[in-house]
Amino acid sequence: MIKYFVQQMVKSCKPRPKSGIYSLLLVFLLLLLFPAYSFAETNQTVEAEKAYLILVDKLSIHDISPEVTPNIYRMIKNGGLGLATSRTLRGQNNMDSSLTIGAGNIARAYKNGILAFNHGESISDHGKTAAQLYTSLTGYEPASSAVLFVNLPEIAMGLSEENVTTIPGALGENLRLNNLNAAVLGNSDYDGIQLRTGAAIGMDAAGQIAFGDVGPDTLTHLPDRSINQGTNYSYLLEKLPAAKESADLIILELSDLARLEKAIPAFPSLYAEEKSACLQQIDQMVGQVISEIDPERDLVLLFPVSPSAEQLKLKDSFLPIVAYGKNISPGSLSSGSTRRDFIIASTDIAPTILDFFGIEDELNAMIGVPVRTAPFEGDTLQAAMNVADSASTTTRLRTILVKSYVVMQIIFILLAVLAIFWFTPMRKAAEPLVLSLVTVPLVLLFLGKLPLGQDIFYILGAILLVILITYLTVKLFKGHMFNAFVAISAITLLVLIIDILTGTALIQSSVLGYDPMVGARYYGIGNEYLGIMLGSAIITASVLFEKYPYRSVLAVLIVLFLFICFIIGNPGLGAQSDGMITAPVAFAVTLFLLSNLRLHWGLVAAAFGVIIAASAGLIGFELHKPVEMQSHLGRAFNQVIQGGPEELWTILLRKASMNIKLIRYTIWSRVFLVMFLVLSLLVFRPVGALKQLLQERPILIKGFAGLITGAVIALIINDSGIVATSTTCIYLVIPLLLLMFEIQEKKTEEDTPPVSENN
Repeated sequence: MIKYFVQQMVKSCKPRPKSGIYSLLLVFLLLLLFPAYSFAETNQTVEAEKAYLILVDKLSIHDISPEVTPNIYRMIKNGGLGLATSRTLRGQNNMDSSLTIGAGNIARAYKNGILAFNHGESISDHGKTAAQLYTSLTGYEPASSAVLFVNLPEIAMGLSEENVTTIPGALGENLRLNNLNAAVLGNSDYDGIQLRTGAAIGMDAAGQIAFGDVGPDTLTHLPDRSINQGTNYSYLLEKLPAAKESADLIILELSDLARLEKAIPAFPSLYAEEKSACLQQIDQMVGQVISEIDPERDLVLLFPVSPSAEQLKLKDSFLPIVAYGKNISPGSLSSGSTRRDFIIASTDIAPTILDFFGIEDELNAMIGVPVRTAPFEGDTLQAAMNVADSASTTTRLRTILVKSYVVMQIIFILLAVLAIFWFTPMRKAAEPLVLSLVTVPLVLLFLGKLPLGQDIFYILGAILLVILITYLTVKLFKGHMFNAFVAISAITLLVLIIDILTGTALIQSSVLGYDPMVGARYYGIGNEYLGIMLGSAIITASVLFEKYPYRSVLAVLIVLFLFICFIIGNPGLGAQSDGMITAPVAFAVTLFLLSNLRLHWGLVAAAFGVIIAASAGLIGFELHKPVEMQSHLGRAFNQVIQGGPEELWTILLRKASMNIKLIRYTIWSRVFLVMFLVLSLLVFRPVGALKQLLQERPILIKGFAGLITGAVIALIINDSGIVATSTTCIYLVIPLLLLMFEIQEKKTEEDTPPVSENN
């Protein structure tokens, strides 16, 4: 204001030359009166906010400590800490992961991997400079761009054939569209093999990066170390001021830990020393960066591009991410993608950077949402380690326990078939074995919450608990296996309802739940327990109505089914978009059959109208939320609204391809095939058994029809339909086998002549 006032005073004095001396004196007087303000107004320069992305490939959460990495630890204490999933279109490697991070959407590399070079860098294999090769492959002029991603056409054309809407370089392109620049310093080269993951993150949609250096000068030879080459930290520090001056996003690639993995193996003690030396150098560089930023203005993100080999051995693919600076308060990192404390998706990193600069994803191609911090009382580093350890334990156990459970189902079901058709004396042994199959989902709900420590203890604990529950149930129901089955099913249903209403803590830690490290699902109810919930609900309701066939009971069942549909489809509870259709259809068919209503087109249309209206209401409720608060269902419909029919078709194709892939490769397909064959066999054998069952328990058979409907719908519309279908069929095949055993036992008793009193 004062500066403006002085300027106006000078302008007003110009027409009166004779009074010029007085005007100058007046200006001088004003400057004397406001010396500090005028100095600030004329000399103060407001520095632009900067974002830093420090890539420390192969860094594990367990590598961070106050002793070895004090600067990173200081970032954690004063910032946010999280664990990121590394889901890509292919595998957990640094090339696919870096392309995914830069796109904000799942991506992958192809035959030539990542080929990025400095503008004038010579490419000996092609006899050209990077600029020449880039122009010949893309048709674009490199202009003055410092770094060029030369095989962008290969990546772009490869992704166009996948069922995704990924745009490689979406992060850099959004920055460019808003007149912001990126710079990349460093590489992951080692022993002549070139790898520049930072370029895959910082490039724009044309494969160009305005500033930086990813060439051989960023490396230094280390003749006295286990690794032959390492990051040239002094060179990066020389280049950093120019990068800060020119660019808004500065990406530093510090990959000595990745180089150590590629080096010739040394003795464990020497390897530990080398790793410690690498970590200390990385930490010193991090300390240099954070010492020169303004945490009230700038943002620093530290992130490894891919998990280490040691992590992968332990089934721990979580990547630690540290956020420090503007709008980052101490605590745990989370995002709308995961809704889990300490867990984010790697696709959230690009949206977080855009959000820092206050810009939107103008390409509408990113599936992630900005990361946020939540207050956390206690040691965040230790808490994050505990989350990683717990999740990796569940992942390791999932392979063993789920495969064992599926094999159990196949063996026990086949034994039951043998006992029914050929070896009737086996019935007494086969019955409890078949019954034990329905206790497993209940046991596995609680197993993950038991503090058993080592994997072997969890395995033994699961076996002992299944045996114990089966034994107690058999004793309690005095050998009436079907009633025991219904009781366990009802308890499982009740526990699932309570768990969903209270945050799905049991499902999240169950091996029959979902794996957050894979990145397909982070919250709600997964496909395995969706099928279990449908099956247990229908079988429990059918038996209840069979025992009490009153309208009042039917009304209670209607309320129960509506409530289950609500918690399955609610984005804040079950969040099962496919179950939102499967459950209502299965329950509607069950209710129609139980109530003896005659099906006609009007009734069917009305039922479907209610289902569609309810689904539309939930979706509409989701769409009215901010994007970062929406579930995956809401964001999917947002993408459809923005992308139109093409986006919808892409989603449908992706779901179909995933289902086909699972049908081909998942072990659940094997048990489903066995169940299907057994069901087909039971239709014809034993002769008259099914007819007798229809006559004696018609209400239960109607419940079975509802189960079959649910299984078929799940298989058709769910992207993991074979899984949900297989777990639903557990509650169809097992009770049928147990009922066949009952029929067989009754027939045996009828065929056995009474014992004479004289004998």
